[in-house]
Amino acid sequence: MQDRMWNYLANVKFKALYTVYASRRAYNFGNYYSLFLAVASASSVSAWAFWDRYPLVWAFIIGVAQVLHIAKPYIPFVKGDRELMEISLQYELLYLSYEKLWFDSAKESSNGDSIEKRFYACRDKEHDINTRFKHIMCPEINSLINRADTETDQYLQTNF
Repeated sequence: MQDRMWNYLANVKFKALYTVYASRRAYNFGNYYSLFLAVASASSVSAWAFWDRYPLVWAFIIGVAQVLHIAKPYIPFVKGDRELMEISLQYELLYLSYEKLWFDSAKESSNGDSIEKRFYACRDKEHDINTRFKHIMCPEINSLINRADTETDQYLQTNF
């Protein structure tokens, strides 16, 4: 049972870290996206003399900006930064529950039935988080996966 608890504890810590990194990446990406749209829209009028000489460049930039403006609500990563942060906070709270359970299970006086009930209560909480946020697409970004994996390992080695 303790091996299972450890695996879930480590996995939830990884998820908490990964989703916070994904949230930050989505937030930054969304800001750059919005900045590009704003600059493209503003430059279409303010740099008319330049665009008069290079109409194809102007048409391309405005065309791309318009397509991006229309597509923005349909790009899940751009609009999911707040929800990814909320998921991260929920996973961190769940991690704390697993951590308490882990230390309680290590005590000699722990009741096995009580530990098992609390373990499955944690599993239910994880299922609730996954169900509550099933509409959020969390992208798989290898650099963030590696970073979260490394930091999870370091954190667990330091604290256990």
